[in-house]
Amino acid sequence: MLKVTRLADYAVSIIYAFSGSEKEILSSQDIVEKTKLHKATVNKLLAQLVKTNFLEPFRGTKGGYRLKKGLDNISIRELIEAIEGPVLLTDCLNKNANNCNLFSVCNTKNIWSFVNTEINNTLENIKIKDIKSKKFNYQ
Repeated sequence: MLKVTRLADYAVSIIYAFSGSEKEILSSQDIVEKTKLHKATVNKLLAQLVKTNFLEPFRGTKGGYRLKKGLDNISIRELIEAIEGPVLLTDCLNKNANNCNLFSVCNTKNIWSFVNTEINNTLENIKIKDIKSKKFNYQ
């Protein structure tokens, strides 16, 4: 089953917490309150989001985190990859994975490659600012 991990989902929620506050510095407690996530999880992901250049940290009593780029420039794919690594449907799509002895005769690799490309393109085209968009609402 293709599934986005909770941590990747939470990373999207954390970045989305900056909606309406894109230029502001938010403390980890502000983010906990906005996302309702556990503080330990928020702190773990904040460290990863700083390391992957989504957030800029600020120290001190007025410290916290600020986005390095606008929500209209951050894709869902970027965030998933920052937390999980590349979005791949099968291991053989990883350019570093040459351990499949059937790769040269595989008759399904092309379709999985096509599907993987389409998924990556879709995730890249959905920006954080689009999360509340009516076109993504479902019932």
